[in-house]
Amino acid sequence: MEIRNYHDMPVVEKSIHDGQGLARSCKLFGAEDFASGLRYVAFTELPPGTSIGEHGHKDDREEIYVVQYGCGLIRIDGEERRAKQGDVILTRAGSTHMLLNDGDETMGVFVFWAL
Repeated sequence: MEIRNYHDMPVVEKSIHDGQGLARSCKLFGAEDFASGLRYVAFTELPPGTSIGEHGHKDDREEIYVVQYGCGLIRIDGEERRAKQGDVILTRAGSTHMLLNDGDETMGVFVFWAL
C-alpha cells in the first residue's frame, strides 16, 4: 500500500514550461510507481499571476488537471475557458495547453499524466 500526503512531500519552486512566476510543486508518484499507463501525479500551487506555460507533449501523453481551489484561465489548442474549483480538465495527446492563475488567490491543482 502506497499512501503519500502532499502536505508532507518536498516542495520545489520553479517555472513550469517557461510560465510566468514560480509555481510550487510536489511530485507524489512517478512512472516507476505504476504498472499501468499512468506516469505522474503531482500537486501544484500557482500563486496569483503564475502560469504553467503553453506547451505540448512529444509523446502520446494525456494530461489531466483537477482544480482543488482557486480559479484561472485554461487554454487548450487556442480555446480559452475559465477554470474553477472542482473542474477536471482533460488535455488529449498532441494538444497544446496552458494554465494561468489570473485570480486573487492561490490556485491548487493536481496534475496527472498518462500514456
